[in-house]
Amino acid sequence: MPLTARQRSIHNKNGAKRASSFKGKRTRKASEGEFLVTNAPSDLRSISYPGGAVALGLLLVARLAAAYWGHIADCDETYNYWEPLHYLVYGTGLQTWEYSPVYAIRSYMPLWLFAVPAKMLSLAFSPVTVFYCLRSLLAVLTACAELMFYKAICHEFGVHVGRVWLCFTLPAAGCFACSAAMLPSAWSQALVAAALACWWRRRYASAVLFTAATTLLSWPFTALIGIPIAIDMLILKRQVLEFIRWSVLSLLIILVPTVAVDSWHYGRLVVAPWNIVAYNIFTEHGPDLYGVEPWTYYFVNGFLNFNVVWVLALSCPLLLISCTVIASRSTCRAAFCAPYWLGLMPLALWLAVFMIQPHKEERFLYPVYSMIVLAGAISLDCLQKMTFAVGTELFHWRKERERRHYLAYTGPPMLLCVVLAGLAGISRTVALYNNYHGPMTILSNLPDATSATVCFGKEWHRSPSSFHLPPGYDVRFIPSEFKGQLPAPYAATHNATRTIHPYFNDLNQMDNRTYLNPEKCSYLVDSDIGNPTPLQPFYHKQNGWEIVSSVPILDAEKSHPIFRAFYLPVLSNRHNVYANLYLLKNKLLA
Repeated sequence: MPLTARQRSIHNKNGAKRASSFKGKRTRKASEGEFLVTNAPSDLRSISYPGGAVALGLLLVARLAAAYWGHIADCDETYNYWEPLHYLVYGTGLQTWEYSPVYAIRSYMPLWLFAVPAKMLSLAFSPVTVFYCLRSLLAVLTACAELMFYKAICHEFGVHVGRVWLCFTLPAAGCFACSAAMLPSAWSQALVAAALACWWRRRYASAVLFTAATTLLSWPFTALIGIPIAIDMLILKRQVLEFIRWSVLSLLIILVPTVAVDSWHYGRLVVAPWNIVAYNIFTEHGPDLYGVEPWTYYFVNGFLNFNVVWVLALSCPLLLISCTVIASRSTCRAAFCAPYWLGLMPLALWLAVFMIQPHKEERFLYPVYSMIVLAGAISLDCLQKMTFAVGTELFHWRKERERRHYLAYTGPPMLLCVVLAGLAGISRTVALYNNYHGPMTILSNLPDATSATVCFGKEWHRSPSSFHLPPGYDVRFIPSEFKGQLPAPYAATHNATRTIHPYFNDLNQMDNRTYLNPEKCSYLVDSDIGNPTPLQPFYHKQNGWEIVSSVPILDAEKSHPIFRAFYLPVLSNRHNVYANLYLLKNKLLA
């Protein structure tokens, strides 16, 4: 007898419940952190995993630690974001050619989201305190987005994959570096995590809104990650009208205010997200002017930041196929879950596009850092299932197929992998702190002054930003062997963001008009790295300069590549060579 529509609906729902029974039934609230596999025998323990409150607490500790102890690893963060932000808050700062009205490829809109709380904080705190408060804000927002991601993983991929993801991500050096960075790619890491979390939980409106936010407010290229969401909504779920409705609303809510703010700042109609896409894709030179890297760059960089997790993540497609063949019954998924190929497509698309680009930078992978860790967690889960399947056949780990669960036998290898990844991540983080944290403190010894200039020469890329200067100071550059284009101060006028400077260009060509004579510098940041040249003498050895303070900094060329990359007690100290970063005072201007 044929079933009615309502009977088919009830039948399908019951079938979905039965299909998902292998994941078990919640016996307590999620915050209590217990998950019981109901079809397992009594000798199988419940799967313990951190609940929402515990997970958030762990993520906050890890991310706030990054905000306090992390250094600025990319000069683009200093000059394209901290410096314009300092201008919006205090009225002084450095301007790059990207913020010239001629090119206008950077948006002021996301900076204002931080400038508003920064202005309020500046009424009571020093600039450097405001700096760390903003980093802490970024860390908290990142932790909240990662909590959404964690809970969505538990829902979509199972609580075991979720808890492995959490164990992998907390000590990961890559997540430490990006979680509090003032960079669009770092903001996108949080926004992408939130978008994917909403997608996996079938909250499509929020998924579209977060995708639009990361595309229009943060980094336009992250629209690539929204393709799987569009495929799911338009083709698989056929929610065409809902997709169009929320896409249009997102444009109105986000793009219209962004265009208004940027057009006011630049003095003409500006759509900054389109400008940056046009520059990178439709110009003859694009970003390749700023250096190209070999095809192996991301493989090495990924291992430094994620060690064994990176290897597992790259192996994920092969391991999923192998797991399907070897342990097909263990890899079945609940009926309400999307296919693995669709859930992991954002990572595959991102790596496929960015690995073939000649211009490569570490921050370009920031948006998919959470996905990299997820792929690593899924791979480890696959290895556990295959190990159990092989052990069942060879060693008769269980006599009845349905009486034992694979986690009952594969816990120790999983724990070993988690501990190894955690120790390697902490080792990398400690190495970064020991080797490169000096520039974050070198300017703390500057005395109060009504008007003074701090100059950078060959160490121009180590400036921690104007937020680290006392009131009354500004940053300038002196000539060095570097032949590229460097920032210049914002004009001292009320419409400085609309001022067109003749020395800015989009060809990375140096212009001597932006440099200052060393004799006019009140203070100078220099180092004894490398050999002196006529343009880069050792200023600290000249009579006209007095050493105010110094901090150690790694001399990478003289240090062992492994022991400078990872901190190993005793061995790193023996094989690494440290130079000095100096803060010098001009005696003639004293």
